[in-house]
Amino acid sequence: MLYLRTVLFQSHYFFKKTDIMLLARLRNRLQTDKEGENQKSIKRTLDTINAYKNQQAESRANSRGELSKGKSSGSLPKIVLHIDDDPEDRELVQEAIKLVDSSVIVHQAKSGKDGIEFLTKAKSSGVLPCLIILDINMPGINGFETYSEIKKSDELKNIPVVVFTTAAVFKEHEAKKNKDLPVFIKPETSRALNASIRAMLTYHCS
Repeated sequence: MLYLRTVLFQSHYFFKKTDIMLLARLRNRLQTDKEGENQKSIKRTLDTINAYKNQQAESRANSRGELSKGKSSGSLPKIVLHIDDDPEDRELVQEAIKLVDSSVIVHQAKSGKDGIEFLTKAKSSGVLPCLIILDINMPGINGFETYSEIKKSDELKNIPVVVFTTAAVFKEHEAKKNKDLPVFIKPETSRALNASIRAMLTYHCS
């Protein structure tokens, strides 16, 4: 009986490490022990251990269910699409975004064509960016042409778009720019860059 009590104690407090060994020992005793009283005690102990295992399994299942429910009912990820042909500018903007809000997912597109392709896939998945940061002076499809393509789609036209370009390029294209298209001039310092990115994310992705 002392053996059974010891096994029962171990099964509750060290079950994860010893459950297979304990159950094997108990089942072996159940098969070989001929004394009826011991048979009953061993069966009760096995029943207790099995009940404990079922309780733990149910608890884990409930925990997974709550976690899954929380994930499914949670908000969609915050995604920023940055379209710019300059790799250094893309990296600087990504670093600034992560500094301001590390939860934001940044997708980089090196051309207007790549940006449109990403948005087409995003439409299919139903997970759209909360903001598009768009350069103007790019080979192939420039920023204004990319913006026009975005506005043609009913699913994409309401995504906020901001132009992020140099002062020289802005002056060159100022006559063409859309009045409803916000323009940020690329700053000279990292502090100014962070401030611009913070303003964009606070207004469009918070």
